Amino acid sequence: MIKTPSLSILLFFTFFLFHINAASQDIQPLCEESADECLAKISAQQSYLDENTPPWWALQVRRLDILFNVQRFDELYGLLRPWLENTNSKVLPEYKPVVSLFFGKWLRANGRENEAIVALTEALTGLKAQYEKMPSPEVGTRVLNLLGVLGKTKEAQDFAVRLEGEDYDAPIFYKEIFAELGHLALREGDNAKHIEYRIKSLHWALKLPNLQQQAVAYSNYAVALRNNENYEEAEKAFLKGLACAKQAKDVAQVNSIKLRIAENATLDNDAEKARHWLKRVSVEGLPPLQLARYRKLVRENAPN
Repeated sequence: MIKTPSLSILLFFTFFLFHINAASQDIQPLCEESADECLAKISAQQSYLDENTPPWWALQVRRLDILFNVQRFDELYGLLRPWLENTNSKVLPEYKPVVSLFFGKWLRANGRENEAIVALTEALTGLKAQYEKMPSPEVGTRVLNLLGVLGKTKEAQDFAVRLEGEDYDAPIFYKEIFAELGHLALREGDNAKHIEYRIKSLHWALKLPNLQQQAVAYSNYAVALRNNENYEEAEKAFLKGLACAKQAKDVAQVNSIKLRIAENATLDNDAEKARHWLKRVSVEGLPPLQLARYRKLVRENAPN
């Protein structure tokens, strides 16, 4: 039950469920500027709500999404833990698949692959059932993502065709569709398709008022170009992504992109440029899973 049924809270929910309207514009600038400000805004809105209600969970899912996107995995687990360890937990049925989804993502980020597959499969089963019952861009995107993550390539491609035919007014939805198709093309080793899908994903990302998402899209496009040995064009795309990440104050993405530029220079046999960018990487701001790549690049580009 909502403690204070204010119009602003209802509009906030509407914004994060992809139905953006003019009345919710006051929320967007805070969520554009940085993850911390967006998280603070969500937390403030949640303070008006009873825990474990649909409005509260709508906001909680958004918090989980943001923490995963900026790779703050300890905080992500902190939000999940109360719903994982309490066997008497009464998580609303419609949100159980989402809890399994983010737990699976956390397990995978911590190298616990077998456990992750179990959790992600549970999430997929629940989310597919939800989509068949009540299709929506948000649930469709999650189903497609999970099909790709779990290696169900043919099913994912078929589902993507179905999603692309839906008439949703949601750029983030189509951005995610083509991002997932890009992942699948990369897995299949199809460079041409990989680049094609990354361009389409970037096209939709640029329609969003979200610099963090734009940074990711530019970086993914740059990786596709790099894999095709288009090193000069890849660097240009990485630099555009870096500019977006800096404006979004996404420290993890900033350092990840700097590392990718160094990697791109290494593949282009430009050790001097690679060393230049490696020096600009903050190890403290680099996601832990990328530290091994950082050390490897430092070794590879060490002066003789």
